[in-house]
Amino acid sequence: MKRIKIFNKKLVKIFLILIFLSMLILNYLTPILADDYSYSIAYDYTRITNLVDIIKYQSHHYMTWGGRSVAHTIVQIFLIMPKWIFNICNSGVYTAIVYLIYLLAKDNKKKDKPSIMLLIHLLIFFFVPVFGQNCLWLDGSCNYIWTMLIILLLIYQYKNKDKTNDTKLRIIMLFILGIFAGWTNENTSFGLIVILSSILIRKKVKHKKIKRWQISGLIGNVIGFLILILAPGNYVRKSYFQDESSIIIRLIKRFMICTTGMYTYCFILLSIIVILGSIYIYNHKKINNYVYIFLLGSILSCYPMLLSPEFPERSWFGIIVFLIVAIAILTYSLDDIHRVFKIIVFDILVISTIIYLYDYYNAAKDIYTLKTTWDDRIKIIKKSKKNQVINLEIYSTNNSKNPNYRIPDLEYDMNLFPNTYISKYYNIKGISGIDHN
Repeated sequence: MKRIKIFNKKLVKIFLILIFLSMLILNYLTPILADDYSYSIAYDYTRITNLVDIIKYQSHHYMTWGGRSVAHTIVQIFLIMPKWIFNICNSGVYTAIVYLIYLLAKDNKKKDKPSIMLLIHLLIFFFVPVFGQNCLWLDGSCNYIWTMLIILLLIYQYKNKDKTNDTKLRIIMLFILGIFAGWTNENTSFGLIVILSSILIRKKVKHKKIKRWQISGLIGNVIGFLILILAPGNYVRKSYFQDESSIIIRLIKRFMICTTGMYTYCFILLSIIVILGSIYIYNHKKINNYVYIFLLGSILSCYPMLLSPEFPERSWFGIIVFLIVAIAILTYSLDDIHRVFKIIVFDILVISTIIYLYDYYNAAKDIYTLKTTWDDRIKIIKKSKKNQVINLEIYSTNNSKNPNYRIPDLEYDMNLFPNTYISKYYNIKGISGIDHN
């Protein structure tokens, strides 16, 4: 038994290293894209080069476009650094998210189960609708996986560090962490409030003492969420989306979009939760209460999007991660019910890993084409004259793992986004997109 424990601990570390390296390769192949160029340019159309520029930009951005100051500050910090630094850090953050979900599923138990680690990574890879946008694209990664890391770190404190005593330092630190976690993404920040509130309600029902640091963390979370959603820029941006229909019709349409999205993106994950839950019920085993909490947090992270004029695919990331946490919790204790479930999970993981390797190869190959496209473009730009308008072939992909999937590449008109910012970034007159020959 001791040898098995040591082997499992080593295998967990091996899986973490392999996940990190697999992400590092994809990050290396990913160039800066679309919004990365616009966040590199200040409002006076000069390049952003230091922290003072970033603070000025974010102050203006908060008033005129949106409240995601935490995410976009991280974006702009990386944009003034060499790209290789982001490649390493971003791969590390993704790996940390996988590990944190694993720890949430493990819940301070001593027994390591490397299969759960692999399961989490596979679920993210297969079920995040636009994996490349969320986990590889610089702007998208900072908006979603970097902010999710902050959110999961806060949840981890409430779930796995519940017995930690109150100290002044901890109360202050959790308050600050709560603010940053709430000041991340509109829908997942609301889902976070639901999860933390549910954890504290559960404690109250069970007549357990609620720590002061848990209260300060939740208060900070609510404050951060209010800073996020009350940004004047949110209301300015909303004016760009014209919809002449009545408020009731708009809400009905958005409700249908949210519900259809739950079916499209979450049906399989929800079905897995139902099947796993049924196994527990059939075998007279208690379902961990945190499964219900994360399920509720996931669903209630979706419907705040009723207030948004758009619901991009990348915004499903947090909703899906909360479902994956619920699945990981259920799967972790599955083999305690009966040994046969351990064999079933192993077989599923073997088959899924084979499919994953095939998909990963195709994704890497497709993203390599994106990299070479931008390498060639930059060579052409550097050879051109500053007063010249350059014609570049438009790139497109159908691979959802590709970071350029469904985000702007180049427009035909040199005066449209993102052409304008790419031109300013490389200090040339203009760029026009042309069809591939």
